[in-house]
Amino acid sequence: MKSLNKYMELQQRKLEHMQQRRQELLQQQQLEETRLSQLTEHIDSLAVQPGCNALLLQNMAQMKHQMQGLRQQQHQRVAEVSQDAGRQQQACSKQVGFNLGLQKLLQQREMAEQLRQAKKEQHQLDELITLRFHQLRP
Repeated sequence: MKSLNKYMELQQRKLEHMQQRRQELLQQQQLEETRLSQLTEHIDSLAVQPGCNALLLQNMAQMKHQMQGLRQQQHQRVAEVSQDAGRQQQACSKQVGFNLGLQKLLQQREMAEQLRQAKKEQHQLDELITLRFHQLRP
């Protein structure tokens, strides 16, 4: 049973590591979403004043086009990190279920050991009572 307890400790540490990784992914997701929001705000703020020359208009249009490509890449990055966080959440949930099952098994084994020990003690008491009974009988 000691090895099973050690295995349970190992699985608990694994779960803690997985939860820490999930938290890191959630923070990364939030950071990427913030970056996307800031990039979108910046693109939306690019405006050309009326009466600007054609070269400035062309440069601004090209810059907006490039930044929209960056926004698309950032949107993709947000989706990837979100998927990673979701997969990590599923893995954590699965590990929690595994740990709960292992914990229940440990409890069942402990209860069985306690029952076995109680039966052994009861048997010893019965033998002592029987022995004492035979000693007191004339």
